[in-house]
Amino acid sequence: MTWLLLDATESMEAESMGLVERRFCRGCVPAGPVADLACVRCGDGPLLGGELAAAADGDDRISPMVQAWMSSAGWRLSGPVCPDCVGELAR
Repeated sequence: MTWLLLDATESMEAESMGLVERRFCRGCVPAGPVADLACVRCGDGPLLGGELAAAADGDDRISPMVQAWMSSAGWRLSGPVCPDCVGELAR
């Protein structure tokens, strides 16, 4: 399963937060809140962990950082629809 998490990294000048894509086995999943980012057509999609899940607030809001990841991965934001289903719908 693909997870999207915030990753704090320290640079020489300032601390920055970045979005990282990770995969975990069942025994190693991160603790804390989890939200599902699912395609409306097939139900597939990554899990949001930690602060990203907490920011979703259960009202289907998606942070701009997650929206940017979705766009770069080929998702159609209206829906949302995953890249595989976008390709199927285009046929």
